[in-house]
Amino acid sequence: MSLPRILVLGGGGREHALCWHLSKFSRISCAPGSDGIAESFETWAFNDFAQLASQIKSKKIETVVVGPEKYLAEGVVDFLEKEGVFAFGPTQKAAALESDKAWAKDFCLRHSIPTARSATCCDIASFHREIKKFAPPFVIKASGLAAGKGVWIGENMNEAAKFAAAALSQHSSIVIEEFLRGEEVSFFAMVDGENYILLGGAQDHKRLLENDEGPNTGGMGAYSPVPILNKNLETKIVEKILKPSLAGLKSDKIDYRGFLFLGVMVVANEPYLLEYNCRMGDPETQALMLRLESPLTELIQNLRDSRNLNSQARLSNLVSLNVVVAAKGYPDKPASGFSLAGIENVPEPLRIFHSGTRLDRSDLKNPHWVASGGRLFSVNVLQKTLVDCQQLIYPWIESQKFLKDVTYRRDIAVKAYRHLRGVA
Repeated sequence: MSLPRILVLGGGGREHALCWHLSKFSRISCAPGSDGIAESFETWAFNDFAQLASQIKSKKIETVVVGPEKYLAEGVVDFLEKEGVFAFGPTQKAAALESDKAWAKDFCLRHSIPTARSATCCDIASFHREIKKFAPPFVIKASGLAAGKGVWIGENMNEAAKFAAAALSQHSSIVIEEFLRGEEVSFFAMVDGENYILLGGAQDHKRLLENDEGPNTGGMGAYSPVPILNKNLETKIVEKILKPSLAGLKSDKIDYRGFLFLGVMVVANEPYLLEYNCRMGDPETQALMLRLESPLTELIQNLRDSRNLNSQARLSNLVSLNVVVAAKGYPDKPASGFSLAGIENVPEPLRIFHSGTRLDRSDLKNPHWVASGGRLFSVNVLQKTLVDCQQLIYPWIESQKFLKDVTYRRDIAVKAYRHLRGVA
């Protein structure tokens, strides 16, 4: 029996992790991919969706798994469906849950989904008027896609106004949101209509610096499972957020198929929706793919065939941790071009998933990795405990010659310890 042919659409660390998992059960291609992904899998570029569809057909690819939100917001699933290609991802209209935060907030209100109080502003005058109704710290979100960096949190009104003006210069609206003081969890499901399969949770670390300080980033590390996400809390998330969201989409006559990522703030053991994402997270995907024992191909097929629904995917009892290594200056002005020699020799059981790296082939006898983005790569491992994970990852990072050129958080998963010790 031949293995199914799967295309992963994208080229970052999330897509590298998806390719790695899927390759255990299928033949993998990735478009456009990256030099890191191309080390192990077929990659190819495309200029537009028409060329993408043409190559998918010529390569007899059976399923497309969409990674980044950008392609979803641009309507890649709509285009591929018209071409007779099966893509696992939401349509452009359904992806508005992520690409239009103002619309998503209205969706939550209409369908009684617990979320923070908010106000939508379409110009700077309305921002100055509405911000007076909120107490600091202020939470301001760009309504459109911003690669995980479209949120500002702080107490300085001048800085808030500066972020609002910059966001409104690029987006049609912004959302001011009440600050919820609690603990954040990323919760994932695979969805087809009102049917779902749970993938479980992870905890991302959005801020650049230790102790959750500094600017928001695309994510500096993640771990799974999350001690706070017990069965009781998971049931609340499913009953109070996931199911009403799927019922609301059906009521609004919006067909949703694909990954659904619920960004949840847990306040006094009650879940509140912070945001929807219409794809897997980065770096949460890396953490979950190390633990996922159910083949994603099987889960996608189960949804298509309406089999084994409203269930939990099989996950390893071990814990996974990843630390993102970013270029100095990230997220505003990351350095680039410096050598990353050493990442090609990461020892087992560590695993590298590439994000912003490039293989410099100028010296054909000695090709070497160099920095070409903000978040460069993540170092990942699966072990019995989080301490075991940390004791493998951090010494390796600290031994590298490029240490002076990069930044990373040294406290990934530290906040889990108080829960593991049973401290509230």
